[in-house]
Amino acid sequence: MTNYSQWLPYLAYVFLVMIGIGTLAGQKRTVGQMVTIVTFGVYLAIVGYLTLTPTSYAFGNVPTMRPFWVGNAPTNPIPFRGIEIDFYLNILMLVPMGVYLKLLCKADFRQIAIIGVLIGLSIESTQFILDSFLQMSRWVDINDIITNAGGVVIGYSLVLLLQHSPLKKLVRYFD
Repeated sequence: MTNYSQWLPYLAYVFLVMIGIGTLAGQKRTVGQMVTIVTFGVYLAIVGYLTLTPTSYAFGNVPTMRPFWVGNAPTNPIPFRGIEIDFYLNILMLVPMGVYLKLLCKADFRQIAIIGVLIGLSIESTQFILDSFLQMSRWVDINDIITNAGGVVIGYSLVLLLQHSPLKKLVRYFD
């Protein structure tokens, strides 16, 4: 039986994303900037769905390691323990975040790395809280913090490289 209250955090998150995107889009922007802002909102909704909704599935194999239980939350506090396909999918999931951060804000590489770690910490701590109160069946994993930060840095670096390539006019269109 579905516990609909488990979906309330995601719905609240999407509402906040819509407000934020509306605020960004409400200013005078070029067409390219509007495309960036709107697709960023869609991307954030997808990441929220992947990270903040109840789950009973796992990408790849079901974790073979025994979790460290903290209350109702299964956790993995040991870096690089139990690496499966989801390790690499977490990197891939946050590459667009690095791209959007490079296009939307003027942060340097060090700041982007810190933002990447903070995003990973935010996702994992939110999952921990949701597991504790709503039994969301989410793993809280130090590897996810590492991979999320890595994905953000990779995305940022890709745009940085493209800004110094023959495609720099295309990048400028969207920032």
